[in-house]
Amino acid sequence: MSASIPDDERMTITVKAFGGLRELAASSAITVSLPLGTTVADLLVALHRRVPALHEKLETGLADGYINILLNGRNVRFLDGLKTRLPAGATIAFLPPIGGG
Repeated sequence: MSASIPDDERMTITVKAFGGLRELAASSAITVSLPLGTTVADLLVALHRRVPALHEKLETGLADGYINILLNGRNVRFLDGLKTRLPAGATIAFLPPIGGG
C-alpha cells in the first residue's frame, strides 16, 4: 500500500468473499495491490486497513476455525497456513460455513 514500492515490485491479488462475508466486504470481489512476497497474514493486515468490518469477522472466524481460506482453490490450511506466500495474480477466497438442507 506504500507508494514507495515500485510497480514492478507489486502484485495484484483478487479477494472473494462468500456468504455473509460478501455483505461485509460490500462486494463479491476486491482487488488488492501488495508487495511481491506477500503472505496470507500480510493480506489480512491490508484488509484490516481497507475493509475493517470484514477483517474483524475474518479474525474471529479464523480464531474459531470456522472460516476457510482458499488460495487458487486450495485450502491454505494444507499449505503453509497464514505464512503461505501469494503468487502474483492469485485469487483468495474466504468461505464461511454454509448451513441448509
